[in-house]
Amino acid sequence: MKGPELVDLTSRFRFAESCLGLVGCICISYAVWTPDWLDEKGLWSRGNESNPAVSWTQGHAIQGLGPQNVFAALSFLMAVSSGILCLLFAFCWTSKTVLSYSNTRSLLMAGQALYPTTLLLITLLPTGFFFLLSWALFTSQHIAYIRDDLTRLGSSYWLGAVGWALLLAVLPVVFLVEQCVVPDILPELKKKTELWWKGFEVAHTRSFSDSYQHSAEHFNHEFKRYTSMP
Repeated sequence: MKGPELVDLTSRFRFAESCLGLVGCICISYAVWTPDWLDEKGLWSRGNESNPAVSWTQGHAIQGLGPQNVFAALSFLMAVSSGILCLLFAFCWTSKTVLSYSNTRSLLMAGQALYPTTLLLITLLPTGFFFLLSWALFTSQHIAYIRDDLTRLGSSYWLGAVGWALLLAVLPVVFLVEQCVVPDILPELKKKTELWWKGFEVAHTRSFSDSYQHSAEHFNHEFKRYTSMP
């Protein structure tokens, strides 16, 4: 894993969006599996009926897998995969990566491949959306208790809110700013590709010329040696 490349606007926006996505994915993953949502209970809690002091667990405990659990599990899986993608684009992807792979370069130039930040947006938006569904369902189920006392909400609930806000609100805004500020890389990519092909053709031609010259010299030497024999 290399250090982040921050040499131009493209790499800086890519790194910033990758960091935003990674933080959002970490918040969502933490919120899904930690129990501190409401009264120290989380999405997967069934409640503790032996403790009558916790009123919301009487008749409001999660029975089996509800929709919020399904959406939470789905968002967790997507957050893990999207987080890995964020790490890849933040620390492993450079401006030379596209030039290093001819297939990726060709697809980009043909409009059949996505830019890193576009791919991040496409993967992170559904992650935040599915978690928002789970978060909203949980909120609607316990809205009466939340209205009575906001302090009953725990850190997992608020970190989850931070997670989906980063992915659904902050990230799209940064992406739109990038589209307005950063110039299109396709012209530069085509120019670099043409220079690369010209360099390859020159090297190939020179190699062929040197090989042909060496073969001719070897043939002349052998021919002279043969004709000089008595």
